[in-house]
Amino acid sequence: MSALTLRRWTVEEWLSNEVAWSQLLAGSNADPLFLSWEWQTRWWQCYGGTLGRAPEVLAFYRGEHLVGLAPLYQRLVMRGGLVPARSVQVIGLSWRDPEPLISEYLDVIASPEDLGAARHACLHTLLDEPVWTELVIGFTAAGEQWRDAFVRGAPSRGHYVRELDRSVSYQADLSHGFVAYLRDLGQSTRRSVWNLRRRLTAHDRVSVELLDQGEIDGGFRDLNRLHHLRWKRPAFKGKRLVFHTSLARRLATRGELAFSRLRVGGEVVSVLYDIRKGARQYNIKMGFDPAFSSQVSLGLLHLGYAMEAAADHRVTVYDFLAGPGQRTDYKRNLSQTHRDLSCVQMVRGRLLPSLYRWRDRAR
Repeated sequence: MSALTLRRWTVEEWLSNEVAWSQLLAGSNADPLFLSWEWQTRWWQCYGGTLGRAPEVLAFYRGEHLVGLAPLYQRLVMRGGLVPARSVQVIGLSWRDPEPLISEYLDVIASPEDLGAARHACLHTLLDEPVWTELVIGFTAAGEQWRDAFVRGAPSRGHYVRELDRSVSYQADLSHGFVAYLRDLGQSTRRSVWNLRRRLTAHDRVSVELLDQGEIDGGFRDLNRLHHLRWKRPAFKGKRLVFHTSLARRLATRGELAFSRLRVGGEVVSVLYDIRKGARQYNIKMGFDPAFSSQVSLGLLHLGYAMEAAADHRVTVYDFLAGPGQRTDYKRNLSQTHRDLSCVQMVRGRLLPSLYRWRDRAR
């Protein structure tokens, strides 16, 4: 195949190329939510102003055909509180920064046959630029591929690559329907998700309602209220709330929002904020009343209702994403598959590689 050529998209080109971006994403194995045009643009609109420089979207072409995108940006950071670094990162994450929300499954976007070439072209382009001292591909499922590509492409002296912040995301397999999914669960988990519905209905009238466009603000208020009861903090506030409210409104117009309330006796006792992209549904956040009853787990029952509805909409994968439960590893118990995630940090220059080598050896 012919070599790839690079065009650097301006912000205006990025914002006006939603169709081209979405078509490329649809033909790739890249994540359809976190690498979607709407997620990436909203993330930058919420956080880009505080991160410094403008985004740097690398677009790779074969002839006139767009075959790859690397949505990147640069910012100045202090590592270890002492060492300044110019960091290149994928839009959707500001690594080791507690304010911006975290995106998962980050990578370049390319068709399966062009993915390796796009990663190589992205890395080759960056290695030819002298200004940056750190490159971070964060919370990616392709950590090994990025680490190996950097080791092969970068000179051994003056460069160092680390893979850290490992985590696991879990997925439920709904490809054969909800009934088949229930059969695969352990007895205790199946009881919590399905069998104990009768105890819930014994309390009072039970209903699960899907929120429409006009109920989104109220849904987030209920989510924050219930999340605070259990975690002593709201689910979203500030820029995170602005981000998700804007995103939810857009997704609702496209039938991709699965935001639901569980009511018992007319009272909202549980809220699930889910997003549906094609055959994949993501559980973004949940909140429930922990004092409702010691006889049932509202969270697990609501997840059961959500997965049943997802299977009815021909969803084949229900993604719980990464992150632990408060008391139990419920995501693992509900899942048949998982994905290993990591952050790959590549550093170069006179100081950072030596400091990180010393630090890693001392551990």
